[in-house]
Amino acid sequence: MADVAFVPCLDCDYRLDDGFRLDTRIEASSLFIAHLNLCQVRVQNDRRFPWLVLVPTIANLKEITELSDAQLMDLMGDIRTCERLVRALADHCGFRVDKLNIANLGNIVAQLHIHVIARHNGDMAWPGPVWGFGQGVALDDPAQTVTVLRAAL
Repeated sequence: MADVAFVPCLDCDYRLDDGFRLDTRIEASSLFIAHLNLCQVRVQNDRRFPWLVLVPTIANLKEITELSDAQLMDLMGDIRTCERLVRALADHCGFRVDKLNIANLGNIVAQLHIHVIARHNGDMAWPGPVWGFGQGVALDDPAQTVTVLRAAL
């Protein structure tokens, strides 16, 4: 993902946990958009589905249940922000949204991350899950996608 580099937020009170390291598989498959209250938000580099990934920037975090009550509230706020962002991305791509999938699996990448995916009745994986469905198709214009999402913030 050399097209769009990791850029720390300079306009907010975001503070990166000194021990936090983004899993290399998440980094390789997605593009950085912004830092929210608790999470780094990224767009999955797969144009088949409007798909964001939230990664809480806390070192060695694997389970939602490891978060404090305050962190859980921040996470829910970040998820709500991503709902708006993924709808903006879907609109930009001409993708009708019938259902939002919000999920945390972690079976392949243990680092806590939450998927926010726009789905519609009739998309290529409907009604099944998007994970493991076919081969991903890279975004046509990653920089433009990042610009659209940052503008929607």
